[in-house]
Amino acid sequence: MSILRKRLSRVALGEEPGDIIINNGKVLNVYTGEVLQGQVVIAGERIAYVGREHNFPVGPDTLVIDVANQTIIPGLIDGHIHLDAWLTLNEYSKLMLPRGTTAIVTECSTFANAFGLQGVVDFVRGFADQPMRMFAVAPVISFICARRSKGRAISLAEMEHLLTLPEVLGLGEIYWPALLYSGAEEELTLLIEKAIQLGKTVEGHGAGARDQKLAALAARGIDACHEPITAPEVRDRLRLGLAAKIREGSIRQELNEVIKPLMEMNINLRRAILVSDGVWPDVLISSGHMDYIVQKAINLGMEPVTAIQMATLNVAERFGLDRDLGGIAPGKCADLVVIPNIRTVEAQMVICKGKVMAKKGTLLGGLPNINYQERIFRSVNISFVKPEDFKVIVPEDTKEIAVRAIEMVTDIVNREAAITLPVKDGVASVPAAADVLKAAVFDRFEGGGERAVGFIKGYGMRQGALAASFSFDEGNLTVIGCNDEDMASAVNRIRELQGGVVYCIDGEVTAEIPLPILGGISEQTGSKLALELAAFIKVLERAGCKGKYPLLTLFTLTFTAIPSLRLLSRGYWLSKEGRVVDCLL
Repeated sequence: MSILRKRLSRVALGEEPGDIIINNGKVLNVYTGEVLQGQVVIAGERIAYVGREHNFPVGPDTLVIDVANQTIIPGLIDGHIHLDAWLTLNEYSKLMLPRGTTAIVTECSTFANAFGLQGVVDFVRGFADQPMRMFAVAPVISFICARRSKGRAISLAEMEHLLTLPEVLGLGEIYWPALLYSGAEEELTLLIEKAIQLGKTVEGHGAGARDQKLAALAARGIDACHEPITAPEVRDRLRLGLAAKIREGSIRQELNEVIKPLMEMNINLRRAILVSDGVWPDVLISSGHMDYIVQKAINLGMEPVTAIQMATLNVAERFGLDRDLGGIAPGKCADLVVIPNIRTVEAQMVICKGKVMAKKGTLLGGLPNINYQERIFRSVNISFVKPEDFKVIVPEDTKEIAVRAIEMVTDIVNREAAITLPVKDGVASVPAAADVLKAAVFDRFEGGGERAVGFIKGYGMRQGALAASFSFDEGNLTVIGCNDEDMASAVNRIRELQGGVVYCIDGEVTAEIPLPILGGISEQTGSKLALELAAFIKVLERAGCKGKYPLLTLFTLTFTAIPSLRLLSRGYWLSKEGRVVDCLL
């Protein structure tokens, strides 16, 4: 690095030519909030000079670019995303980098759930060859949620090892009840202390935490939260010194609710961050990534400089990357985006790692070869499923039975409901007219046959069964259906595919999306998968499924971070109380 630094200074002094000279631009200085007419000179992967224009020497290999009075901003950074589902890293790079995202910080529970420490290590090793910068956080979700017969999916010692890797910037999201009230409290405390000792970050999942609980989380070492859904919740987290992340992605969309009242508060937003929390392929294709999020914040009334800071410098500072990333200044990494003007976040050119990587939405460079090991394609380890596996047996001589049911409020949020079902031949049955369906979760990793069956109300499906090999937290196989036969058919088809999303009617596959990589990632291009996903969702809509994203309900049956009643492979889970309860009341 010392040799590079010396070269940077010589290029800045005009003593030798740089590799790229960008002329006639308006440069956003995120440190002062100014937009200044100027010039940027790049040597290697870093910036040598930013300032008023000079006649810098041009060598035979120097690329001179005239940006015609357009604006140059730092590369955009997504500080909370899940790149371990839907697409390969190559496809995410292909879709995100041309839109101006030059760096991401991702969760990685899918790899940890399937293959523990080695899965995560293999995942982060793939970052180096990508054209955009990728970092990870250690998978706390897997540590506290994914249980196996032989223990956790990933151990305390393995988590501590991950924190020592340079690609791992800190601890991933910690569900606040797990830290304050669960049996995992002591080990989580040790992990947090290890992260702090190493100078790394601690991500919090503080959904619903307020006042004393929120203060308790901050006191325990949590230094960020991506769960504020209103402007007051953003402000409350900022007041406690937390990095407050505001989401606009495929799982949650908070900007419409948050931006205008947040602007009216007139508070300092230097610790506020814009993130996606995950963007599905169809949204990446139709809308974009961080460019769309920043643009929407501007359109809703946020000052452009503030919005861009919240996706550049603020993120870099939060993860301790600001020595290299987040701004345009001498010595910083040369990650830049050329946009038409400060109010129009449309990437015309993207420079990352000191090279022109994309122009007008098209990736220019190649992508690395990813050679997956065979085990990556063998993660659905369940036996052949029969219709009787979904029967809920009740006491003899019973004509009707009271059961717990998951009643949907939104795509993700639910409440516990008590419903009465008719009994036929000692089995609880689901009346078609009651909008009550069966749901089940299978442990897909150990092949031990652990499964649980419950009921869901308000999903709307009128026929068939829907199953997926991917789900939140544990990553287990989930299925919702109108009858046991279709539920078995859907699950067995996923078993054949070794991963995917399947919808069956009368034993026949009506729609499917194969996800053979770890049971959650496609081998398809992003554009093709986006089309498949859109077509699949239309099939579900015709079947009566409710919500903007009907698949979210399926994926989040197992999502323990949000109350109230969830279904795990070992039974119903009361999120607020942290315990398993029986289906029958």
